Amino acid sequence: MAVSEQRVYDYSVKTYDAAAVSSIPESELLQANGQIHRYLTTQDPPPLAIDVTNRRGVSGPLFTAKETAHMADVQNLVQTLFTVQVISAASTLTLAVLLLVLAGPRALAIAALGGALLTGGVLALAGLAFTTGFDSAWTQFHVLAFSNDLWSLDPSKDHLIQMFPEAFWRDITAVLVFATLAEASLMAGGAATYLVLAGRERRRPVIWPGLATAGAARRIRPRTASPRPGHYFR
Repeated sequence: MAVSEQRVYDYSVKTYDAAAVSSIPESELLQANGQIHRYLTTQDPPPLAIDVTNRRGVSGPLFTAKETAHMADVQNLVQTLFTVQVISAASTLTLAVLLLVLAGPRALAIAALGGALLTGGVLALAGLAFTTGFDSAWTQFHVLAFSNDLWSLDPSKDHLIQMFPEAFWRDITAVLVFATLAEASLMAGGAATYLVLAGRERRRPVIWPGLATAGAARRIRPRTASPRPGHYFR
């Protein structure tokens, strides 16, 4: 959603006053966001070329050649993440079905609980790292994600970083961490609730069905009259 929802792009432009920093009207920047959104979410799009008109009435390209090249790297990264997401979802569903069929719902609930707790732990550590040193963590992410330094832009003149400053990425990172933690919490809560309820059901005493039937038969069996003493003297 962070990539596929254009309102996220517009949030950055509006919240961090990109129009004042870039000297480009906000309407022009919002229109450019639509083209950026389509570029990132489309497979094999044509080269990104966005023309805007600044406040002085001068028209020209929004991004420099360096920014455009970096956007191509970002587009490749986004498409790779989309592919990984689809593979991960398919693998998770397949594993869930196999666990359900081969081991039963209890095993599936235990696996879901363990996965949710592991996810929460990893994200808690990641959130702590971003909170205590976001600048260094953000730089390290770019070093690992890209094979060049095209991402190193100048906020005083490069429009890409003016439209999407580091503060915006800090906000988005926090939202992603908290949203994923919320998903993990819901999964953990659902799995734990099922395990507790299933455990109570298993602890109930199991009565052998034949035992209840035999007891009922004894209760309804007709009783014969006891012999009187006189019968023995006949």
